[in-house]
Amino acid sequence: MRMPVRLAVAARRFAADQSAATAVEYAVMTFIAIAIVAAITLLGGSVTAMYEQLKGLFIK
Repeated sequence: MRMPVRLAVAARRFAADQSAATAVEYAVMTFIAIAIVAAITLLGGSVTAMYEQLKGLFIK
């Protein structure tokens, strides 16, 4: 096989391979999930305090 033909065949195989793209997508989804959990954990206390303050204003 000539080199351009080999390159074309390799490029077609690479383009058809979905396993690497799927792994990257799962990694991105995992990172987003971890970021959401971290944000909820870090902001949870201040959000709770804010709602308690608002509740105190309405209950008086």
